[in-house]
Amino acid sequence: MAVWSARHWNPDAHIVLIVDDLTDRLLVGKRGEILDYISEKIVVPFEDASLSMMYRSRFIKTSVRQRIEGDFIFIDCDTITCKSLADIDNFDVEVGAVLESHLLVKDYCDALRKKSVEACSQLGVDLDVEEKYFSSGVLYVKDTPQTHHFYEMWHQNWLDSNALGVPIDQPSLAKTNRDCGHVIKCIPDTYNCILFTMNNFVEQAHILHVASYRNPCFLFTDKVFNVLEMNGLPEWIKEALQHPYYFIFPFDYSVLHSTFGKRLRWVKSIANTALAINRNLPELIDDLPMQSLLRGKVMWMLHHGCYYMGASTWMLWKRQQVLRKKGLKDNCCRK
Repeated sequence: MAVWSARHWNPDAHIVLIVDDLTDRLLVGKRGEILDYISEKIVVPFEDASLSMMYRSRFIKTSVRQRIEGDFIFIDCDTITCKSLADIDNFDVEVGAVLESHLLVKDYCDALRKKSVEACSQLGVDLDVEEKYFSSGVLYVKDTPQTHHFYEMWHQNWLDSNALGVPIDQPSLAKTNRDCGHVIKCIPDTYNCILFTMNNFVEQAHILHVASYRNPCFLFTDKVFNVLEMNGLPEWIKEALQHPYYFIFPFDYSVLHSTFGKRLRWVKSIANTALAINRNLPELIDDLPMQSLLRGKVMWMLHHGCYYMGASTWMLWKRQQVLRKKGLKDNCCRK
């Protein structure tokens, strides 16, 4: 889904798929369909077959600059590209990224701040001093001596970080950015729209970062993955990927601050989403996020073709719920 959407909106792009040797062996049969959408495949071998997938992916991720020629944009696999990315080459940066959760560190909620600060402190990085902590899910990188040096340091810092028990790659990215004189510069948030934060610019996104461990999008679920594994990428998924925000139910803050016209458009979106799901993967409707005595009635309506009635009932319930809440934040990671 990530590769197909990138290709759909960027038909002339040179798309490179970088995989480890074990993953490469799985790209056969229906899974091999991904090769139809790429320009080049790079396979990174590992002598130790017992290395975890996390280790392999981070080893590759932190050494991409040494494997690719020219300027590139690196995109994580839990993403959906929603627009052309051609304008990114106009950015006057050597390394560009979006802030983690679209916030400065000082604005993090307690849980996010504790997690991020503790991980970075093990590498000798004080995030309170740094102020900015970048997401590594989307990185724009020029082909310059400085960026090659940056990646060499990042890779070594990640190896050291992994040895210290911090296998994720963003703390070592923060250390490298500090040690290299803060070479990473901010690019527009729409290039790495991190969904779980409840941000209010989903429909303007160039790249949606679904972040599968906190997933509000029906397209990135085990039920859909099972379909892809067995059948490849069906036409209804391709159609959905062209308007992925239809498969993201609206966040509380967005509902609270929406206009009547916007809420009507959401009802239409929910109804059309339920129609597409019911025709192709009806059990997916049961994942609708709703904790209410109305749930059974809404589920019945959506399963039995009463899409607008079910969507309207769900939206009225959602509106009532958020009106009861006070102090809703525009970002669930905000302090």
